[in-house]
Amino acid sequence: MHNCKNADPLWNDLKIYHAVVSEGSLSGASRSLNISHSTVCRRVSRLEGMVGVPLIRRRANGISFTKDGQQLAAFVKEMDDRANDILFWIKQKKEDLAGALSLSCCDISLPSVSTIVGDLSVSHPEIQFDIKVSAMNADLRLANTDLAIRATNSPDESLVGVKLSHFHFKVAKRVGCLSETKANWVCLNDSFAHLPAERWFGERRVQCQTSIRVDSYMSAAELIRNGTGIGLLPEFVISSDPQLEIVDVDTPLPTWNLWLVYHRSQINNGLVKAFTQHLKQHWSSSVSDFGYPLIRENPASARF
Repeated sequence: MHNCKNADPLWNDLKIYHAVVSEGSLSGASRSLNISHSTVCRRVSRLEGMVGVPLIRRRANGISFTKDGQQLAAFVKEMDDRANDILFWIKQKKEDLAGALSLSCCDISLPSVSTIVGDLSVSHPEIQFDIKVSAMNADLRLANTDLAIRATNSPDESLVGVKLSHFHFKVAKRVGCLSETKANWVCLNDSFAHLPAERWFGERRVQCQTSIRVDSYMSAAELIRNGTGIGLLPEFVISSDPQLEIVDVDTPLPTWNLWLVYHRSQINNGLVKAFTQHLKQHWSSSVSDFGYPLIRENPASARF
Protein backbone atom coordinates (compact mmCIF):
# COMPACT_ATOMS: atom_id res chain seq x y z
CA MET A 1 0.00 0.00 0.00
CA HIS A 2 1.36 3.42 -0.96
CA ASN A 3 2.33 5.88 1.74
CA CYS A 4 -0.31 8.67 1.90
CA LYS A 5 2.35 11.34 2.03
CA ASN A 6 3.87 10.09 -1.21
CA ALA A 7 0.46 9.84 -2.87
CA ASP A 8 -0.49 13.50 -2.27
CA PRO A 9 1.41 14.89 -5.30
CA LEU A 10 -0.36 12.40 -7.58
CA TRP A 11 -3.82 13.49 -6.38
CA ASN A 12 -2.92 17.15 -6.75
CA ASP A 13 -1.48 16.61 -10.24
CA LEU A 14 -4.60 14.70 -11.29
CA LYS A 15 -6.75 17.61 -10.10
CA ILE A 16 -4.73 19.99 -12.27
CA TYR A 17 -4.91 17.60 -15.22
CA HIS A 18 -8.70 17.40 -14.80
CA ALA A 19 -8.86 21.21 -14.99
CA VAL A 20 -6.82 21.13 -18.22
CA VAL A 21 -9.25 18.62 -19.69
CA SER A 22 -12.33 20.54 -18.50
CA GLU A 23 -11.09 23.91 -19.74
CA GLY A 24 -9.49 22.53 -22.91
CA SER A 25 -6.29 24.48 -22.41
CA LEU A 26 -3.38 25.02 -20.04
CA SER A 27 -4.20 28.72 -19.67
CA GLY A 28 -7.86 27.91 -18.93
CA ALA A 29 -6.80 25.52 -16.16
CA SER A 30 -4.51 28.23 -14.79
CA ARG A 31 -7.42 30.69 -14.58
CA SER A 32 -9.92 28.21 -13.11
CA LEU A 33 -7.51 27.03 -10.40
CA ASN A 34 -6.00 30.50 -9.83
CA ILE A 35 -2.44 29.23 -10.20
CA SER A 36 0.30 30.26 -12.62
CA HIS A 37 0.51 28.93 -16.17
CA SER A 38 4.04 27.67 -15.49
CA THR A 39 2.80 25.66 -12.49
CA VAL A 40 0.16 23.96 -14.63
CA CYS A 41 2.74 23.08 -17.29
CA ARG A 42 5.21 21.78 -14.73
CA ARG A 43 2.63 19.61 -12.94
CA VAL A 44 1.30 18.13 -16.19
CA SER A 45 4.87 17.33 -17.22
CA ARG A 46 5.47 15.68 -13.84
CA LEU A 47 2.32 13.61 -14.28
CA GLU A 48 3.49 12.55 -17.74
CA GLY A 49 6.83 11.51 -16.23
CA MET A 50 5.02 9.49 -13.56
CA VAL A 51 2.78 7.76 -16.12
CA GLY A 52 5.66 7.27 -18.56
CA VAL A 53 3.82 8.38 -21.73
CA PRO A 54 2.79 11.75 -23.25
CA LEU A 55 -0.71 12.91 -22.27
CA ILE A 56 -1.01 16.10 -24.31
CA ARG A 57 0.48 17.49 -27.50
CA ARG A 58 1.25 21.18 -27.66
CA ARG A 59 0.34 22.81 -30.97
CA ALA A 60 0.49 26.34 -32.33
CA ASN A 61 -3.29 26.72 -31.92
CA GLY A 62 -3.60 25.01 -28.54
CA ILE A 63 -3.30 21.47 -27.21
CA SER A 64 -4.68 18.06 -28.08
CA PHE A 65 -4.82 14.90 -25.99
CA THR A 66 -3.10 11.65 -26.85
CA LYS A 67 -4.99 8.35 -26.68
CA ASP A 68 -3.48 7.74 -23.23
CA GLY A 69 -4.36 11.31 -22.26
CA GLN A 70 -7.98 10.77 -23.25
CA GLN A 71 -8.15 7.53 -21.28
CA LEU A 72 -6.70 9.20 -18.19
CA ALA A 73 -9.14 12.09 -18.66
CA ALA A 74 -12.05 9.65 -18.43
CA PHE A 75 -10.63 8.13 -15.24
CA VAL A 76 -10.07 11.55 -13.69
CA LYS A 77 -13.58 12.73 -14.57
CA GLU A 78 -15.04 9.66 -12.88
CA MET A 79 -12.84 10.33 -9.86
CA ASP A 80 -14.00 13.96 -9.75
CA ASP A 81 -17.66 12.91 -10.00
CA ARG A 82 -17.23 10.49 -7.11
CA ALA A 83 -15.45 13.17 -5.05
CA ASN A 84 -18.39 15.50 -5.70
CA ASP A 85 -20.80 12.75 -4.60
CA ILE A 86 -18.79 12.31 -1.39
CA LEU A 87 -18.98 16.05 -0.66
CA PHE A 88 -22.76 16.01 -1.17
CA TRP A 89 -23.01 12.94 1.08
CA ILE A 90 -21.02 14.68 3.81
CA LYS A 91 -23.21 17.78 3.58
CA GLN A 92 -26.36 15.65 3.83
CA LYS A 93 -25.19 14.43 7.23
CA LYS A 94 -24.60 17.92 8.62
CA GLU A 95 -27.30 18.89 11.11
CA ASP A 96 -25.61 21.48 13.35
CA LEU A 97 -25.69 25.22 12.62
CA ALA A 98 -21.94 25.76 12.30
CA GLY A 99 -19.47 25.78 9.45
CA ALA A 100 -19.32 27.21 5.94
CA LEU A 101 -22.39 28.03 3.83
CA SER A 102 -21.77 29.14 0.25
CA LEU A 103 -24.33 31.30 -1.55
CA SER A 104 -24.36 32.49 -5.15
CA CYS A 105 -26.69 35.39 -5.93
CA CYS A 106 -27.52 37.71 -8.80
CA ASP A 107 -26.51 41.31 -8.25
CA ILE A 108 -30.05 42.70 -8.04
CA SER A 109 -30.74 40.53 -4.98
CA LEU A 110 -27.62 41.58 -3.04
CA PRO A 111 -29.11 44.45 -0.94
CA SER A 112 -31.79 42.21 0.59
CA VAL A 113 -29.49 39.18 0.77
CA SER A 114 -26.89 41.17 2.71
CA THR A 115 -29.51 42.24 5.26
CA ILE A 116 -30.77 38.69 5.75
CA VAL A 117 -27.23 37.26 6.00
CA GLY A 118 -26.39 39.95 8.56
CA ASP A 119 -29.40 39.06 10.69
CA LEU A 120 -28.62 35.33 10.52
CA SER A 121 -24.98 35.98 11.44
CA VAL A 122 -26.08 37.67 14.65
CA SER A 123 -28.31 34.78 15.72
CA HIS A 124 -25.88 32.08 14.49
CA PRO A 125 -22.32 33.44 14.68
CA GLU A 126 -20.87 29.97 14.07
CA ILE A 127 -22.00 30.09 10.41
CA GLN A 128 -19.30 31.26 8.00
CA PHE A 129 -20.84 32.74 4.84
CA ASP A 130 -19.15 32.62 1.46
CA ILE A 131 -21.13 34.89 -0.89
CA LYS A 132 -20.45 35.02 -4.62
CA VAL A 133 -22.21 37.76 -6.61
CA SER A 134 -22.48 36.93 -10.28
CA ALA A 135 -24.92 37.28 -13.15
CA MET A 136 -23.85 33.81 -14.28
CA ASN A 137 -25.54 30.80 -12.68
CA ALA A 138 -23.42 28.66 -10.38
CA ASP A 139 -23.62 24.93 -11.18
CA LEU A 140 -25.50 23.48 -8.20
CA ARG A 141 -24.73 19.96 -9.41
CA LEU A 142 -21.30 20.68 -7.91
CA ALA A 143 -21.02 20.59 -4.15
CA ASN A 144 -18.95 23.79 -3.86
CA THR A 145 -22.08 26.01 -3.86
CA ASP A 146 -24.91 25.32 -1.40
CA LEU A 147 -27.63 27.77 -2.45
CA ALA A 148 -28.33 30.26 -5.21
CA ILE A 149 -30.69 33.19 -5.73
CA ARG A 150 -31.51 33.50 -9.41
CA ALA A 151 -33.61 35.75 -11.57
CA THR A 152 -35.29 33.40 -14.02
CA ASN A 153 -38.62 32.34 -15.46
CA SER A 154 -37.45 28.75 -15.97
CA PRO A 155 -35.77 27.39 -12.82
CA ASP A 156 -34.01 24.05 -13.12
CA GLU A 157 -36.60 21.40 -12.26
CA SER A 158 -33.91 19.10 -10.86
CA LEU A 159 -33.45 21.57 -7.97
CA VAL A 160 -35.58 22.48 -4.96
CA GLY A 161 -36.95 25.98 -5.48
CA VAL A 162 -38.64 28.69 -3.41
CA LYS A 163 -40.24 31.47 -5.45
CA LEU A 164 -39.40 34.74 -3.72
CA SER A 165 -40.99 37.39 -5.91
CA HIS A 166 -42.18 38.46 -9.35
CA PHE A 167 -41.03 41.71 -10.93
CA HIS A 168 -41.32 43.77 -14.11
CA PHE A 169 -38.72 45.47 -16.24
CA LYS A 170 -39.11 49.13 -17.19
CA VAL A 171 -37.14 51.48 -19.42
CA ALA A 172 -35.11 53.75 -17.13
CA LYS A 173 -33.39 57.09 -17.57
CA ARG A 174 -31.69 59.66 -15.35
CA VAL A 175 -34.13 62.07 -13.72
CA GLY A 176 -34.30 65.30 -15.73
CA CYS A 177 -32.77 63.94 -18.96
CA LEU A 178 -34.91 65.40 -21.74
CA SER A 179 -33.83 63.54 -24.90
CA GLU A 180 -34.45 59.82 -25.17
CA THR A 181 -34.41 59.34 -28.94
CA LYS A 182 -30.69 60.17 -29.34
CA ALA A 183 -29.52 58.39 -26.21
CA ASN A 184 -27.24 55.38 -25.91
CA TRP A 185 -28.87 52.04 -25.08
CA VAL A 186 -27.27 50.45 -21.99
CA CYS A 187 -27.65 46.66 -21.97
CA LEU A 188 -25.94 43.44 -20.95
CA ASN A 189 -23.25 41.91 -23.16
CA ASP A 190 -23.72 39.08 -25.65
CA SER A 191 -23.27 36.33 -23.07
CA PHE A 192 -26.71 37.33 -21.70
CA ALA A 193 -28.45 37.47 -25.09
CA HIS A 194 -30.77 34.61 -24.04
CA LEU A 195 -32.41 36.65 -21.26
CA PRO A 196 -35.91 38.10 -21.79
CA ALA A 197 -34.83 41.70 -21.20
CA GLU A 198 -31.94 41.40 -23.64
CA ARG A 199 -34.21 39.99 -26.37
CA TRP A 200 -36.58 42.98 -26.11
CA PHE A 201 -36.49 45.30 -29.13
CA GLY A 202 -39.04 47.98 -28.41
CA GLU A 203 -39.32 51.41 -30.06
CA ARG A 204 -37.15 53.14 -27.46
CA ARG A 205 -34.28 50.72 -28.02
CA VAL A 206 -34.52 50.98 -31.81
CA GLN A 207 -34.37 54.78 -31.60
CA CYS A 208 -31.13 54.76 -29.61
CA GLN A 209 -27.87 55.60 -31.35
CA THR A 210 -25.44 53.01 -30.03
CA SER A 211 -25.27 50.22 -27.46
CA ILE A 212 -23.12 50.24 -24.34
CA ARG A 213 -22.71 46.70 -23.01
CA VAL A 214 -21.99 45.73 -19.40
CA ASP A 215 -21.92 42.52 -17.35
CA SER A 216 -24.65 43.21 -14.75
CA TYR A 217 -27.86 45.18 -14.24
CA MET A 218 -26.30 47.10 -11.36
CA SER A 219 -23.56 48.26 -13.71
CA ALA A 220 -26.23 49.29 -16.20
CA ALA A 221 -28.07 51.17 -13.45
CA GLU A 222 -24.89 53.09 -12.58
CA LEU A 223 -24.38 54.20 -16.19
CA ILE A 224 -28.04 55.20 -16.59
CA ARG A 225 -27.92 57.05 -13.24
CA ASN A 226 -24.97 59.09 -14.56
CA GLY A 227 -26.88 60.05 -17.72
CA THR A 228 -24.82 57.87 -20.05
CA GLY A 229 -27.92 56.37 -21.67
CA ILE A 230 -31.23 54.61 -21.09
CA GLY A 231 -32.05 50.91 -20.74
CA LEU A 232 -34.15 48.19 -19.16
CA LEU A 233 -33.88 47.70 -15.40
CA PRO A 234 -36.01 45.86 -12.82
CA GLU A 235 -38.81 48.20 -11.75
CA PHE A 236 -37.87 47.92 -8.07
CA VAL A 237 -34.34 49.15 -8.83
CA ILE A 238 -35.75 52.26 -10.51
CA SER A 239 -38.39 53.00 -7.86
CA SER A 240 -35.83 52.74 -5.03
CA ASP A 241 -33.37 55.16 -6.68
CA PRO A 242 -34.25 58.90 -6.59
CA GLN A 243 -31.91 59.55 -9.54
CA LEU A 244 -33.79 57.20 -11.87
CA GLU A 245 -37.21 57.48 -13.47
CA ILE A 246 -39.36 55.32 -15.72
CA VAL A 247 -39.77 56.05 -19.43
CA ASP A 248 -43.26 55.23 -20.68
CA VAL A 249 -43.42 52.80 -23.61
CA ASP A 250 -46.30 51.28 -25.56
CA THR A 251 -44.81 47.83 -26.17
CA PRO A 252 -45.09 45.01 -23.56
CA LEU A 253 -42.04 44.69 -21.32
CA PRO A 254 -40.40 41.51 -19.94
CA THR A 255 -41.10 40.10 -16.48
CA TRP A 256 -38.99 37.86 -14.26
CA ASN A 257 -39.20 35.80 -11.09
CA LEU A 258 -36.67 35.63 -8.29
CA TRP A 259 -35.95 32.13 -6.92
CA LEU A 260 -33.97 30.55 -4.13
CA VAL A 261 -32.71 27.16 -5.37
CA TYR A 262 -30.56 24.35 -4.02
CA HIS A 263 -29.67 20.71 -4.71
CA ARG A 264 -32.30 18.13 -3.67
CA SER A 265 -29.76 16.19 -1.63
CA GLN A 266 -29.42 19.17 0.74
CA ILE A 267 -33.06 19.30 1.92
CA ASN A 268 -32.06 18.05 5.39
CA ASN A 269 -28.75 19.91 5.63
CA GLY A 270 -28.93 21.97 8.84
CA LEU A 271 -27.31 25.10 7.40
CA VAL A 272 -29.42 25.04 4.22
CA LYS A 273 -32.62 24.53 6.24
CA ALA A 274 -31.76 27.38 8.61
CA PHE A 275 -30.98 29.81 5.80
CA THR A 276 -34.09 28.84 3.80
CA GLN A 277 -36.40 29.22 6.80
CA HIS A 278 -34.87 32.55 7.78
CA LEU A 279 -35.14 33.79 4.19
CA LYS A 280 -38.81 32.82 3.91
CA GLN A 281 -39.62 34.48 7.24
CA HIS A 282 -37.72 37.72 6.73
CA TRP A 283 -37.50 38.35 2.97
CA SER A 284 -40.69 40.45 2.91
CA SER A 285 -39.70 42.92 5.62
CA SER A 286 -36.12 43.11 4.39
CA VAL A 287 -36.89 43.84 0.76
CA SER A 288 -39.62 46.35 1.52
CA ASP A 289 -36.97 48.66 2.98
CA PHE A 290 -35.34 48.77 -0.46
CA GLY A 291 -38.59 49.02 -2.42
CA TYR A 292 -38.21 45.39 -3.51
CA PRO A 293 -41.19 43.15 -4.39
CA LEU A 294 -42.55 40.93 -1.62
CA ILE A 295 -43.28 37.24 -1.24
CA ARG A 296 -46.97 36.98 -2.06
CA GLU A 297 -47.70 33.55 -0.64
CA ASN A 298 -46.04 30.84 1.42
CA PRO A 299 -42.98 30.01 -0.74
CA ALA A 300 -42.95 26.41 0.50
CA SER A 301 -45.82 25.76 -1.91
CA ALA A 302 -43.60 26.78 -4.79
CA ARG A 303 -41.26 23.81 -4.45
CA PHE A 304 -41.05 21.52 -7.42
